[in-house]
Amino acid sequence: MNFEGENIYMPNIENLNLPVCFIHGAANGCYLPESTEIIFKLLQENFGDEQYSRKVIPGYGHIDCIFGANAIQDVYPHILDHLEKTAN
Repeated sequence: MNFEGENIYMPNIENLNLPVCFIHGAANGCYLPESTEIIFKLLQENFGDEQYSRKVIPGYGHIDCIFGANAIQDVYPHILDHLEKTAN
């Protein structure tokens, strides 16, 4: 939804037919982990599951997955794994 409550994203779901790795902090209070689970499943249903992955990182909050003290060990390997699997 945009700021006016209009559904402007889902009518263009075909634009997400590309490799995506959803990485979400389990303790994210800004965007609940369920939000990425919903779109992750929707994309798999529409385009198959080969190009999508999702990781929920325990103990991580909203920005922790990027800037967290241990993100290089806990998060970045998931990013690298996804890139290695989906890069052409």
